Amino acid sequence: MMQQPFLAALLGTSVEYFETVAIAYAIIRAGYPREAISATVVGHVLVFIAAIYIWPVHELVPVFWFRFVAAFMLTLMGLYWTVKSIRRLMAGRRPRWVDDPLGKVGVSSAPHVALFSLLVFFIMLKSSVIEAFEILLVVFPIAASQSTWTPVLAGAASGIVGVTVLAVILHGQLKKVPEVRLKLVTGVVLALIGGSWLIELLG
Repeated sequence: MMQQPFLAALLGTSVEYFETVAIAYAIIRAGYPREAISATVVGHVLVFIAAIYIWPVHELVPVFWFRFVAAFMLTLMGLYWTVKSIRRLMAGRRPRWVDDPLGKVGVSSAPHVALFSLLVFFIMLKSSVIEAFEILLVVFPIAASQSTWTPVLAGAASGIVGVTVLAVILHGQLKKVPEVRLKLVTGVVLALIGGSWLIELLG
């Protein structure tokens, strides 16, 4: 049973953090390395601080409901990722952020920009906060409901370290990583884990 919280945290964190790294990498390639790196760090720190303040809430909620929420969210997130990935595979599409994370807001590449761009910073900050918050949505309910903080935090940390190492190793090749297929597999696994927990709780 201890392996499931670790695996869920590892997979959920890896996928979400990979998206953050991929977006940051694309923005770095567009000529905004300071904005990408600083916004990524600030975004994750903000969510981490929020998690510290949210932490006492779990003591006010019955364990059953935390377990139910954790199982339900894992199942829902897994199904959402699965369906979304299948649709993208069928359409032959990749997420916009893979190739052009700034195109939607009309910011062009600027390889020799000297000034710090607050607009690009906040674009990356938004992505960083969203992805970090989604990591929190996976990690917090699992850990609180299962009373297994060590394997869950170990899984989350392993995901972050693993993706960071992968990004360094695949420097220049990050766009070739089949993130849609990875998210599909992760979605299926998370849905299965969450579904098994729901059956165990309600059965």
